[in-house]
Amino acid sequence: MAAHWVTQQDAQSLTGKERQDFEAWLAQDVRNFGAYVRAQAFFRHLNYRASPSLSHVPARNTPSRPPRTATISRRRFLPLAAASIGSLMLYDTARDQTVRLERGHELPRNYAWHQGVITLDALTTAYLPEATSSDRIEMINGRLGIQLHSGIVSVSTDTLRLTGTAADFDLTRSPQGLRLQHYAGTLTWQTPDGQHQLTTPTAVEFTQAGRSLQATCRPLSPDDIIEQTAWRQGTLVLNDTTLQNALARFAPYTRLKLMIRDPHLSGSRISGSFALAAPEDFALSIARLIRCRVEISNRSIAFTA
Repeated sequence: MAAHWVTQQDAQSLTGKERQDFEAWLAQDVRNFGAYVRAQAFFRHLNYRASPSLSHVPARNTPSRPPRTATISRRRFLPLAAASIGSLMLYDTARDQTVRLERGHELPRNYAWHQGVITLDALTTAYLPEATSSDRIEMINGRLGIQLHSGIVSVSTDTLRLTGTAADFDLTRSPQGLRLQHYAGTLTWQTPDGQHQLTTPTAVEFTQAGRSLQATCRPLSPDDIIEQTAWRQGTLVLNDTTLQNALARFAPYTRLKLMIRDPHLSGSRISGSFALAAPEDFALSIARLIRCRVEISNRSIAFTA
């Protein structure tokens, strides 16, 4: 029936090879319902519609176009469509039990997950399992905050695997390396060098040294924890931070370009709490704190003396 439908749409018969390829493609697609739905969506996206009446479709009268054109078009379409559907199916099958979460220049977002909350920062991509029986998270880039009241969670990158039990922690992955902020619970990480465990609030910097991953640890104070976890609630806490560093920390949450036009302002020190959702208020508050001027447009924020 499917081959007959294609024949009617093209007003030409399928060759033996085309019929064989088409039937094989259909047989592959109907193995599961998800593949069938994806194939239907793909066909509809291409506007490859059936005619109002499948009983008879008159041959198209197109004398100005060589008769071979329709056959060539169909011959190109069938394998390309099959390849495209195959690639879509292969991608979805590889991650059929996961959901991709991605944030751009946006505010952090909280997701209820298992017995806790996962927070995705701006410019972050991660894969989370859809099934409640799975606890594995794959982190691609950015910053991920996890607050698990009970149970176990596993977070992996290409070089590190963390396992937390009733844990509260942030993991940041950037071109500069991996940074871990552990606030509560038990956290174990696995590297090619062995297994390590944290049970007290600790900041860990991971650096690549050849094939091994070296960890540098320092304890976190209660004030450190307040400052480091504020981003989850859409707040930026600065504690004697330079203006240059403050703008770098705020930049991921806005598409406005943040600039310092007078270099001597870069080292100005700032302390305070600022809402990530209000870049203009942030700029005006900073200007009052360090007694400078600020120019705000629909594209940029610039600090001048």
